[in-house]
Amino acid sequence: MAAPRGPRSARGEAAAGFVAALGKAARALALYDPSNSLVRQFLVEYRSRASSALLGGPLALDVQPFELTVAGEAIYREEDRERSIAFRLFRDGVRRITVEPDVPWGELVGLLEPLAVHLAGIEGGERDLATDLADARFTRIDVQAVAGFAPEEDDPEPTAPRGPGAEPSRLPADFDTPFPLLPAPGPIAWRPLPPEAIAGLAALDGPQAVAGDALRIAAALLAEAERGAVSPPEVARFLGELRDFVLADGALGPLAALAELVARQPAGPLRDGVLRALGDRRVLAAALAELPPGVGELTAEAARVVPLAPAAAALDLLADEGDPARRRLLLSIAAGRLPGDAAEVVARLPALAAGDARVLFRAVGAHAPAHAASACAALLEHPDLALRLEGVQALAGAEGELPVARLLPLLAAPEEELRIAVADLLARRGDDTAFPALAAAVEAPAPPSRLEAAALGRALAQVHPARAAELFGRWLERRRGLLLGRSSSRRDELRRWAAVAGLGAHPAADAGARIEEVAASADGELRRHCAATLARRRQEGFHG
Repeated sequence: MAAPRGPRSARGEAAAGFVAALGKAARALALYDPSNSLVRQFLVEYRSRASSALLGGPLALDVQPFELTVAGEAIYREEDRERSIAFRLFRDGVRRITVEPDVPWGELVGLLEPLAVHLAGIEGGERDLATDLADARFTRIDVQAVAGFAPEEDDPEPTAPRGPGAEPSRLPADFDTPFPLLPAPGPIAWRPLPPEAIAGLAALDGPQAVAGDALRIAAALLAEAERGAVSPPEVARFLGELRDFVLADGALGPLAALAELVARQPAGPLRDGVLRALGDRRVLAAALAELPPGVGELTAEAARVVPLAPAAAALDLLADEGDPARRRLLLSIAAGRLPGDAAEVVARLPALAAGDARVLFRAVGAHAPAHAASACAALLEHPDLALRLEGVQALAGAEGELPVARLLPLLAAPEEELRIAVADLLARRGDDTAFPALAAAVEAPAPPSRLEAAALGRALAQVHPARAAELFGRWLERRRGLLLGRSSSRRDELRRWAAVAGLGAHPAADAGARIEEVAASADGELRRHCAATLARRRQEGFHG
């Protein structure tokens, strides 16, 4: 009986991942040519898992008949002798394998190769795993072994002692009579088999048959996982191996059947976890491979595969896709993953082409409104000016807190249109943390235009009225006896322009009177600016 499974420690999980990657790579080497892309993928995973497992120090794997343990914690169990790594090692006498943290890649390969040979069942002569591992002469891997053993099942019919009173063996009465005569042999001739008979025989041992058996096992595992008898990570690991097998053989039908099998599970953590584990851009690439150039609609069989493809897979393929029809298809697949994959879609927005980012940004707003503010903030980092403006404008009506910290750097953007839009947004929804940046924008080395200065002044008055009133007073004070409108400094002129616009939006009751005082001692454009500001202030409902 399998030992009850409890939650593993972090060390145990890392060791389990290492052993699983070792087994997958060994079986792949036994089944495929070493240059196969699937083998290379498993080798990369094996190396990565080894690095993770050795982060905490030396890894000592204790070998039991059907289990591998680390510090008494079971990290691998397989009772099928043909598949069990633990049984092969234990049978050949290996009792412990210790891997040091600084083990070179060559020794990890040296651990993998003998295991691949023995798992394939092609070991010959008297050599066993312990002998092959000893001959490898590792320096950073220690293998402890004893003499191997032969299980009792190798002699399935031992001679049993006969008890007293047992019946003696009796031979049949006709055991020594001649055999009956056989009929005369008929003619020997070649006869073709019907195609349906050949097809039936071929189906018993083809990739489709293996995949069908694996799918039935997957369905049983999912049912056991629903009952709690099997952990979801174990189910996801098996389904991942099944996916890789089907992808290696290029069989889209079993892949579609796997997608439908998972999709039929009740909504919940199990189904979501399995779908995340199976998500792979290769799945979606296999579905797209069925399409001729210029076609943007999946075949019926390919469409069944799509539930296994997350938004990230579609966006990965979108980056390298040049066919416009396929690009539209990939965008629709990514949008179809909303709201579940909204966080991934939002994170990718700044790196997408402008048209693609706009499509997905609007899809987030329509299908994942809870992520709309995050999508707006992500657009602020896009290189396209129109998209950044769209993000700023959408933030004005988005729910939740305004990402002030991400907006303030845009006050120094090279495009004046964007700077003004950010200032207007801060005026409506900003807080007092934006005040220093707004004031610095007015005082920038390259003075703003009058239009921008007015937007900055209004924003200052609305994010922090008290500090704005004091700042406006300094900007409007007389300098060296000159009248307010006759300063020779362009910077002083723009400060006054910003101060007048800010007073027009200031909630103080005497703000209107202060504008009239400025107008009385100003002339030309500043006087007209004061008059227009007063008119706007009255139109907006301010009194005084």
